[in-house]
Amino acid sequence: MRINEKAVLRRSIIDLCKVDSTRKESTDDAIRAVREKRGTDYKENLWDYVVALGAQLSRPPFDPYREKIKLKTEIGRKGTTKAVLKIPILLYGEFNLSQSSQDALNLALNDLVDNNSTVGIISKEEPDDERKYPHFQIINDVNKISDSEGIVMEYDDIGIIEKIKKVRKEFCGPIIMEVDENFSDYAHRLLESGVDGILVNTEKITKSKKYSEKHAISVIHDARETINEFYQGKENDGASLIVTGDMDSTGKIVKSAGLGADVVGYDISLLIAKTGFYSEDFFDEVVTAEKIYNHMIATKNELTGIPAALGYSNFHNLSPSDFRTSSLKASLEGEILLEGVNKTYKEIVTEILDEYINTKKVTIDQQQKQKIIEMILLEEN
Repeated sequence: MRINEKAVLRRSIIDLCKVDSTRKESTDDAIRAVREKRGTDYKENLWDYVVALGAQLSRPPFDPYREKIKLKTEIGRKGTTKAVLKIPILLYGEFNLSQSSQDALNLALNDLVDNNSTVGIISKEEPDDERKYPHFQIINDVNKISDSEGIVMEYDDIGIIEKIKKVRKEFCGPIIMEVDENFSDYAHRLLESGVDGILVNTEKITKSKKYSEKHAISVIHDARETINEFYQGKENDGASLIVTGDMDSTGKIVKSAGLGADVVGYDISLLIAKTGFYSEDFFDEVVTAEKIYNHMIATKNELTGIPAALGYSNFHNLSPSDFRTSSLKASLEGEILLEGVNKTYKEIVTEILDEYINTKKVTIDQQQKQKIIEMILLEEN
């Protein structure tokens, strides 16, 4: 960090120490402005603006070395044969692996099962006969269902409900539907028809017109809200939210879970890059399998350590209340509390508007009030 960037931090600290002084802008935004001024290429990433709160006295941290931190995740609604993951990760992505690479990956995933660290995989390929781990096959033809633990279908609006019903007659495992940017319009119908979960690919959806100016945080938040709305007034019977896309670190996996993801899709090409699959001339299946195995075990340890530091013994107890942000945009898109005030930006705008209405004794109905709030937030976003 350069001197002028440090000056931004010092100034913000002094502001916070002054009585009745409030920060006028996010520290992150101020630093970004400094970088832009000197011509540094800086791409906005809202993940960097979201931080987790450490456990407080009312919720002391756990010691993951002494106390068991649960990562176990079941995919499947009531009445289905559920797929069980010991790490809430499904390897996912289109990547043409050589036979040797596939063998190394299969060996590593089987070793993880033997070590009580099961992860699953989503692929178009037929499942390996010697696998011990859950395999979710992407299918296009509902008449060709393989011996997988789960099925992934891509949403289309032409007879999709009939296709789901046909698959359900022949298949008792979980059915996952990969949706597009308009998922809020039809997700309830999918859940009513018996789909066990929806999969949102944040990379694809944020390139769509609807989410073109938004971040993965917004997609995850909206998808979780859509599922919660379906179950309003009743208990969730196991419908899952699987999030894939921009998940290239443990921090993003944890933040995604806090915003509502049940399972995270870990890109296979990213796994290859991080574990160093070599060219076939230097390829050793056992060595490569060990690298994949070690990487996933390290990820598992990090996934237990962070919830433990937040005071949770169960990874899935994470929620948006465990995070704070210095970014108004991140607060808007994920309904994340702003640091220092413990309110979302939307809540602050609503309070100010209410105060204005009461002070000026303005007559306004709830619908008009919501439109005004939306207009203000739209300008900010």
